[in-house]
Amino acid sequence: MGKKSLVKKRSKFSTRKIIFISLIVGLFMSLVLLSFLVKDNLAKYSVYYAGNLPHKSGTNPELVAIIDNLDKIYIPNLDESTHTIEGGLSSREYVYSRDRKYEYSFYESEINYKNTKVELDFESTDEKDVAFLITEYGKNSRDYHIDSNGKLIYITKNSSKRYNPNAEEVKNFEKNKGILFGNIIKAKQKPSVNLQFIYNYLNEPKFN
Repeated sequence: MGKKSLVKKRSKFSTRKIIFISLIVGLFMSLVLLSFLVKDNLAKYSVYYAGNLPHKSGTNPELVAIIDNLDKIYIPNLDESTHTIEGGLSSREYVYSRDRKYEYSFYESEINYKNTKVELDFESTDEKDVAFLITEYGKNSRDYHIDSNGKLIYITKNSSKRYNPNAEEVKNFEKNKGILFGNIIKAKQKPSVNLQFIYNYLNEPKFN
């Protein structure tokens, strides 16, 4: 009789142990899935969140959100038939807009724009204190050097000595930003599950 009682106790203990472990594993998997969904939401709708983020004058959260999540955000008027992946040492993935004015490189996080009047390149850099670079080609070729907060810090012409931009050049910089990013910002999608408070918590200190 004693042996049967002991077996029953052990059986109950084993069952409770299995249930407890199952609950812990289930909770862990749920947290992993939730974390993935939150991360995906913040990236996919980052342009919307960045547009509603309190930030210091001169910084540009939308610009940073676009280039950091170029392969996740909605980009209007893409021609998916031009989606190309080039292998080798210079591997890159890119796609053109339907009018062929824009080229988006997801592997290198670049945006190139070209029409009959202007040609612009936007790319990430490894320069000290410089995170992004807008290059304007043509008669007035110049490079706009931008920090990690999306703020214009200086300009160079034909790789010459850096200098602070004047009012006209700042105006032209804003115009070029509009050309490169305006279509994406206008078409930004609003999330069905709004996580603005999480985005603000993670990014507000950086832009203030």
